[in-house]
Amino acid sequence: MDVMMIRLFRIVQKKYIFYLCVSLSVCLIGTTLRINTKKEYVPRCNVEVLSKFTKRTDFLVESEVCKIPRVNPFDQSIKDFVPYDPQISSCNDNNLLTYVDNNILYINFTNYRNQVEYCSYEPILYISNSFKLGKISGNFNKSVLVTDEFIKVQCFDSLNKVIAKNFHTVFVKKNLNQKAAHARKHVIQGENIPNTGNHRESRLNVLLIMLESTSRINSVRYLRKTRKYLLETLDATELLGYNKVALNTRPNMAALLTGDFLENLSCFKDSEGVDKCPFIWKEFSKFGYTTHYGQDAECTFYSKDMSGFKYQPTDYYDQPYHDANEQGKRELYKFCYNGKSSSEDVNERMFNLVSNLRDNPFFSLSMHIRMTHESLTRAVTIDKLISRTLQRLHKNSILNNTFLALFGDHGIRSGRVRPTFIGQLEERLPMMFMYVPPWFKTKYCSYFKNLRTNARRLTTHFDTHSTLLHLLDLDNNQHVMKTYRHKGISLFNEIPSNRSCQDANISSKWCACNLLKKNKKR
Repeated sequence: MDVMMIRLFRIVQKKYIFYLCVSLSVCLIGTTLRINTKKEYVPRCNVEVLSKFTKRTDFLVESEVCKIPRVNPFDQSIKDFVPYDPQISSCNDNNLLTYVDNNILYINFTNYRNQVEYCSYEPILYISNSFKLGKISGNFNKSVLVTDEFIKVQCFDSLNKVIAKNFHTVFVKKNLNQKAAHARKHVIQGENIPNTGNHRESRLNVLLIMLESTSRINSVRYLRKTRKYLLETLDATELLGYNKVALNTRPNMAALLTGDFLENLSCFKDSEGVDKCPFIWKEFSKFGYTTHYGQDAECTFYSKDMSGFKYQPTDYYDQPYHDANEQGKRELYKFCYNGKSSSEDVNERMFNLVSNLRDNPFFSLSMHIRMTHESLTRAVTIDKLISRTLQRLHKNSILNNTFLALFGDHGIRSGRVRPTFIGQLEERLPMMFMYVPPWFKTKYCSYFKNLRTNARRLTTHFDTHSTLLHLLDLDNNQHVMKTYRHKGISLFNEIPSNRSCQDANISSKWCACNLLKKNKKR
């Protein structure tokens, strides 16, 4: 019996050792596979440039011909002008009486519960560089379906006296022309689809968000939440040597949107309007993109000294709404209208549009002008708004197939900081963040490596223009190269390390390279 027990024990022992070895082998193989899978998933080009990109030095750009210093945004020389935690500006929304949800206009009975008798609305229509109000709707006392893009709402009491008014944007699906529809179908159903998960195409949507007068330096001060989300969650690329090319908003945006200096384009002098100018959205429209342009002030391409657009420039164009909402009060220093800031309106409109257009390629440009115009500290007010919007875009997977650029046109051009050395740098170095989705970094490894490398090179709005053109033809550059305007280099190509301001078409007046403290009055 003892012999039998010993034999049985030895058999069990051998089987146990065998299964233990098998289990260990499986674990080791599984671990190896997971490690290899992880290595394959992380873009190798990202790993290669990561240490170089994040290395902190005394210079943002450092070459034989261009040195741009890294400065403390709260340097002692300007400490009295830049509070660390400025007051957040807010608008009084206590009197808002109506809201829109899924194209239904509702009366909010929490306000004026016992006073409102009925409401009505008027559509806001675009006419050359202005707006007009359309036919007034019927009265409603609870809700009504809205089929107009922009509306002015008025609510009345039992004596027919206006007790509240509001303005709303509403998403209206538009029937685009047959050529655009055919091109859009080709884009979506074409063969240019990355094998990297659930992404419908490699031709990216384009989402551009401009914050007026916002420098990189000021973004470090007052866009902390936005910067943190862009850099840490979205892994966006910040262009540290991004240099403006002209004085103010109009010529800098002309450079980005047309690829040339404003003064070189006769279309900007046309008394009929700027409709003939080669704006970048026209190229995207040819490829079937739905286009959108919105800004909360009239200071860019139409104002008292520029004719603006005689015809609606993009599929969705927001200027009529803002003009009506401002009610003739167009001071750039005013930013609250009917309970909301103009930036809230710009942001809400943008998010609503891209959410509804997500199944088709879109090009969207939104410009926030009033909130940050000639103000360093009000950027802190827009920080929470922009960071939350980025989170919503990400959470709703809209960024899965979208190229995003968040940028400034130039830095602050007035105020007490402006004459200082840091102020001189700020004016010349607008903020620029660029985001591409994770699958792009794998499929277009070399492009992403170049973008990361260019983070520490001298770059401009002209380069952004070339990059946008490049996005239209990532797999075959023949079309793009024909349409490039040669003042810029696509940021998906490597910018020369020894690039000078002259090479980049930046005049010496605006050049941030080798700007010394002794030149602070320049």
